Parts: sequence; C-alpha cells; structure tokens
Amino acid sequence: AKPEVMDGNIPGGTWTPERTARIVERMRELDAEMGFGFYPVVLRETGAILGHCGLGPLEKSGEVEVAYILDSPQWNKGYASEAARAVVQYGFENAGLDRIVAVAFPHNERSFNVMRRIGMTLVGPAQHFGTTVIKYEILKPA
Repeated sequence: AKPEVMDGNIPGGTWTPERTARIVERMRELDAEMGFGFYPVVLRETGAILGHCGLGPLEKSGEVEVAYILDSPQWNKGYASEAARAVVQYGFENAGLDRIVAVAFPHNERSFNVMRRIGMTLVGPAQHFGTTVIKYEILKPA
C-alpha cells in the first residue's frame, strides 16, 4: 500500500487488500505447480516480514525471473541481494534452471544494483508489462 515502494516498481502501482490476497494465492499456486515461487523475506532476529522474493514466470515470455520487493525502511541493508542470491542458487541447484532473468523499470537503479551484486549481466531493453523495462540475466555456472 506504500506508493514509494510500489509506484513505478511494480506494474499497476499500489495494491488493494483484495489484489494482495489474489497475488499471495497465486504465489502459493506457483510453488505447487512449479516447485518454486515467491516467499516472505523474514528478519531472522525478530521474525518480521520485510517483503518478498522468489522465482516465477516472466509475463508470458517462457523465461523465469527472480523478483524482490522490500518495504522502504529495509532498503540499502543488503536484504534484497541476500534473498535474491539464495533463490537464484535454489533455481540452479534444485529447480533445474539454466538461466534466470530479472527486469526493472528504467529508473529503478536500486534494483539494477541488486542484479549486478548477485552476478547478473545486462541484456538490455525489453518489452514487458506494457512498457520498456531493462533486463538482466544470469546463467547456471558450468
């Protein structure tokens, strides 16, 4: 529900409680269907939910993306990189993936920094969510 977190970072901007419930249900379905999905990012010390991170299909492309979103007080603490690195490793070691992508809107420099920190390389502009995004990729290590 926070505009600074959602607007311009997630297609469609802020979520209503109803949309949130539908998306959480879809996250659970992905896990059952594909063996991976999106999960809460939890602070070990307190159990507080900071956001979510995971793997899922990238909008009708046939590609699997790593995606993450954290509440604004949790930005710039390394949590997104830690979570994304873990789910990418899971994708390669347990889900049989050979390539994982990530996309972000052109102004989202924080997200590009996470992508680079976890070893992703720039692919370039791509069309998703009805607009131009910037795509990165990472290949399974040999």
